[in-house]
Amino acid sequence: MKRQLSVCFFGFDEKEEGGRAWAVRTGLAEHGITVKPCRTLVGGFFAKYRDLYRKWKMVPGTVDAFYIIFMGSYLMPLAWYLARRQGIPILLDMLVSQYDTEVVDRKRVSRASPRAWFLWAVDYMSCHIADAIVVDTHEHKKFFIKKFFVDARNILVVPVGCRSDLFVPLPSTKGAEDDVVVEFHGSFIPLQGIEYIIEAAKILQDKHERVRFEIVGSGQLFVAMTRRAEELRLTNMAFFGREPLAELPHSIARGDICLGIFGATAKALRVIPNKVYECLSCGKPVITERSPAALEALHDYEDVCMVEPGNGRALAEKIIELARDAALRERLSMRAREISHTAFSPRAIVNPLVDWLESRP
Repeated sequence: MKRQLSVCFFGFDEKEEGGRAWAVRTGLAEHGITVKPCRTLVGGFFAKYRDLYRKWKMVPGTVDAFYIIFMGSYLMPLAWYLARRQGIPILLDMLVSQYDTEVVDRKRVSRASPRAWFLWAVDYMSCHIADAIVVDTHEHKKFFIKKFFVDARNILVVPVGCRSDLFVPLPSTKGAEDDVVVEFHGSFIPLQGIEYIIEAAKILQDKHERVRFEIVGSGQLFVAMTRRAEELRLTNMAFFGREPLAELPHSIARGDICLGIFGATAKALRVIPNKVYECLSCGKPVITERSPAALEALHDYEDVCMVEPGNGRALAEKIIELARDAALRERLSMRAREISHTAFSPRAIVNPLVDWLESRP
């Protein structure tokens, strides 16, 4: 008979909980593991520490592990102090490296700056004081082994997942004679390769294809990308700005085809972004880049359609193919819902976490 396990969900809180934290919490609960929250919404570094310390004292009973929610690296000293006092192991949802994100991928911090060294040190410290870290793909596992010298045995691979309670198939309001709608939502960061989506839109406009692009979101490259679309005089692309998480399923529902990522950065090749899981969960045919990470879990023309990274022309050709082949779109839609309920359900993605917890003495 299995013993009843409980986990302290420790870290930052969100007014509108994102997919990663929700999927892990829900998946653990579906395995019968009690999840006890110890989370904070207060601002300020020291205020967060004080609030979490106070809330930890109010967590009922005992727990078998600390699960540090993504973006919790800065809270690791406090988590380590609280956990070690009671001999509780720590799981850190690292997901991605902050150093790699800010310095290498987004290039918002110079490699030579003190902040870059600080970010590397935080990542390194966090990885090594945790009993195990959680990342999203096997490609990221290789990265953490090489970059931060983490023991492979202490790295668990858990796909990003999504809010499967929100991202469900919704009826489309489009008419049968309307243009094919290509949907993308994102935070306009380099790895998403929005410039290649714009390149594809220009090619399709020049070919007079009846395809319309709907782009949702904002972020680092928003101004540059909207300016580029204006320079190209795109009439087949509309930018809708940022939307609340709860509204994104409605944006996805308007799409006949949904887009993943297309960037050629090193990080882009190591991730399967949440937008891919969200669109699959909504039962939509998805085009995303062919990368080592994507090929770990997805099959071209079976689960999604893939194109080479950093290639707007290849993306345009793939969109034309899908736009003209309703049967292929329907087959991919059915497969999308199937794998969302099986391989990428919250219960399925947390299996490595459950195995790790059950293996502890």
